[in-house]
Amino acid sequence: MFRIDKAILTYFVLQLCLFWTLNKCCAAQPETTITQQKGTFETCSSFGSINPRIAFHACIAGEKDPPHQMTSIVFDNVLVNYGNGYNKQTGMFTCTIPGVYTFNYSLLPKMDSGDTALLLIKNGDKINYIHSINTAGNAQTASLNAVLHLSVGDRVWVQLQQGRPWTGGNSLCFQGYQLFSD
Repeated sequence: MFRIDKAILTYFVLQLCLFWTLNKCCAAQPETTITQQKGTFETCSSFGSINPRIAFHACIAGEKDPPHQMTSIVFDNVLVNYGNGYNKQTGMFTCTIPGVYTFNYSLLPKMDSGDTALLLIKNGDKINYIHSINTAGNAQTASLNAVLHLSVGDRVWVQLQQGRPWTGGNSLCFQGYQLFSD
């Protein structure tokens, strides 16, 4: 019998949600689409509500020196930024519509970096972290998800706690999208 790991299944479900969000899919045919200053919204007949389209995906462009420890990492290669919540000058996502969001970030330490750790931060509080221990000549990649409730003005970012991440090949990325609004 085929068994699938719970974490892998959760990852695929979240990726499907992101695909639906980015491809403007809705469980029903949209009745109207409204554009406002805070982003694009879609009214879905089956939900009878307005669903915001907030999603971002940003990576560090090219191979660069590692970011400074304990400051927000600036992911300057913004691939998607629906709703304009991600700021590529600060590396922070700022909530404009309260609700439940999911965030994902990745890490590939440089091969000679030893211990490397990234933190996911919400309003200055540590939410979770990725910790990778590299031995000489080896590489290890990792990513982590978090589901958070955000209020207007809440900020979320990734910061380097220790070590040296590799930034080439879009290996250091930060993504997020709203699952539903309050």
